[in-house]
Amino acid sequence: MRSSTLLKFTVYFTLTILFAACDSAIDKTQLHGSWQAVSLTENGQPGSTDLSQTKFIFLPSGQYEYRSNSNYKEQGTYFIDGKSLVSKDTLNAGLPKSVKIEFISADSLLFNMNSNGIPQLLGLKKVK
Repeated sequence: MRSSTLLKFTVYFTLTILFAACDSAIDKTQLHGSWQAVSLTENGQPGSTDLSQTKFIFLPSGQYEYRSNSNYKEQGTYFIDGKSLVSKDTLNAGLPKSVKIEFISADSLLFNMNSNGIPQLLGLKKVK
């Protein structure tokens, strides 16, 4: 029980530090490249989704590509609005989506998302 409480505290403390570090404007050039999903938290708990095929590519031209394990694919345009990444899937004619960029560095990215009312944090690492 004690180790569970310590683990929760450590996760929340780390996320708080990451959130605080992201007070400055988003540098769009840090987003450019290929990203591999490495972690997913849903409602504050580790997600059970296989992330091995979940990838994003962001090009300097404002184009993006997203793939997931379920053979789902998106392609379209994106832009940064404050601390949000706004994407428009033109492959599937979807509506614009917005996710908050909680943290970004040269090799790490953390998205704050919401899926059907369930808060999610998706961690990614840069692969190219």
